Amino acid sequence: MHEMWKQYFVEGLLKGTVRYPSTRRLSPKIMRIFTEQVSQIFPLNKEQIHIADYALGSMTAEKISPLAITSPKVILYFHGGGFCLGSLKSHRAWICDLVRASKIPAIHLDYPLAPETTFPESAEAIYHAYITLVESGIEPKNIILAGDDSGANIALSLALRLVRQKTTALPCALILLSPFLDLTLTSGSVRYNQKHDAVMSPKFLQQAIHYYLDHTNYEVDNPRVSPLFDDLRGLPPLFIQVGSKSLLMDDAKRLKEMADTAEVEATYKLYTGMWHNFFMFNAWFEEGQTALHDIAHFVEQLKEDA
Repeated sequence: MHEMWKQYFVEGLLKGTVRYPSTRRLSPKIMRIFTEQVSQIFPLNKEQIHIADYALGSMTAEKISPLAITSPKVILYFHGGGFCLGSLKSHRAWICDLVRASKIPAIHLDYPLAPETTFPESAEAIYHAYITLVESGIEPKNIILAGDDSGANIALSLALRLVRQKTTALPCALILLSPFLDLTLTSGSVRYNQKHDAVMSPKFLQQAIHYYLDHTNYEVDNPRVSPLFDDLRGLPPLFIQVGSKSLLMDDAKRLKEMADTAEVEATYKLYTGMWHNFFMFNAWFEEGQTALHDIAHFVEQLKEDA
């Protein structure tokens, strides 16, 4: 099938099977079951990969490793899903692809979701997971924080907390994919890309924010929950990746602009014609493969700079 027609067909399918259900007021429990089922479309390639159960404090995780490890670096990965969806299973195929391309292990954390666990309790659990990882003997200079969607928010918020506290060493870098960073939803692309993004809807984001901040005293513009309103000075290098049709494209673009102002090293990659979290579709689209290779190149540079 010609690439143009293949993309047209897949986008139409996703709009009907993923984006449309996200506009309905379905419970998180139902949406999680739905997400688990949809995630089965991603081919799980375990070639040259080892998957093992892992624990960080009270939280479970999966450590996904290449069979031949040549670097001490490790990725601590937070899956996306608007703070209320996503799991080890939903992102397992993507993490395997990421590990295979980057040639370093990834610890994929099964962190607590909203509305059962809201902010700031969820942030505290994630912070203690990072501290536990460091105390296990993995040096911060070898840790890369990474995440997609709300997971990117979690990764960036954690790094900013470490900058403020100055008591625990920072990770060596952050990889932020289709990041959801402004919970005020004032990024322009939330409005002008709502008909173009194949998987994300403003209604889902609004409901997800409600779950995440339910019964808390935190407003959506608080820098602790919307890191685009925080001071980025002191952060390690950032790798930012987003599709031009993503509802959250401007969150990524604004982050790059803020990083430049704060004199934080930031690599920004925009992929034309791609929707939210398009990189998870790398098995079918050249842009997804390019995105994966770009991440691997960034990681390789970190190895060389160590």
